[in-house]
Amino acid sequence: MKHHLLGVAVTIGSGLVAARVATAEPLRQADRVHDFHTVDRLTPQTTFGFELGYEKWDSGGPFDPTILGFDVSGHYVSDQGFGGYLVVPMAYVSTPDVVVGPLVIQGDSEVAIGNLELGGMYARQVDRRLDIVAHLGVALPTADDTGPGALQAFAAVPRYGDLAQRWINSSWLRLGVSPMGTAGPIFWRADFGLDVMLTDDGGDGVDISPILRLNVAGGVDLGPADVSVELATNVVSNDDPNADDSASTFAIGARLDGQIQPGIALILPVGFDGLEDYLDLAVAFSLTGRM
Repeated sequence: MKHHLLGVAVTIGSGLVAARVATAEPLRQADRVHDFHTVDRLTPQTTFGFELGYEKWDSGGPFDPTILGFDVSGHYVSDQGFGGYLVVPMAYVSTPDVVVGPLVIQGDSEVAIGNLELGGMYARQVDRRLDIVAHLGVALPTADDTGPGALQAFAAVPRYGDLAQRWINSSWLRLGVSPMGTAGPIFWRADFGLDVMLTDDGGDGVDISPILRLNVAGGVDLGPADVSVELATNVVSNDDPNADDSASTFAIGARLDGQIQPGIALILPVGFDGLEDYLDLAVAFSLTGRM
């Protein structure tokens, strides 16, 4: 199923590129700033956004949770390049009733808030085709850790680099730098980040700090829409020699151009250390606006 969906997405993207190239109308000048779907969200332009990610879990048994991750975000950039950002992550987690012999384990559902993140940023235009964005922020320990909300870390798949925003009973120092640029209709971005756990209020939680974030993404500006491919990777601290230290998500996405830009992306897990047998895919819907 994964390979079939991936093939359909590639075919659609290739068709859009071919159709755009085949037109006699000359290409307009490509945008300088582009919004991706699964890598870091900060850009040199003031932007607000809403994202909703749906994950398809299939364990082959009765316990298949329904998990939705969503967030509201925004960042402001002044003419001098200084600015700030805010992300409010949330999750919907629902667990089904499970029957074990004569026993019925009651399911539950909850909308849970994650770790609210805020921070400062600086954007510098190196030349007309290259920008660099740096940020430093803190994810506050606001994540709900009761009931189904305690499972909200699983809702991080659509924006995997923001795992720290959904890790319960913890606060984080988050920093990163992102070069990004264009070459004609081609646009690209890379992210290098580090997340360091500041507090672990649970005490008995798994300490995955520090998290090294490495993302790469590229796309084609088709005029009325963009298409992109993205790879987001987390490298975590892990004391288990039998467990993987890194995991990634691979995404193919499309986004309409304009002041308000709706987007959609198909996301596949890569190297999720046993979870790939249960996590089939994720689909992310987003809406971004520029000011």
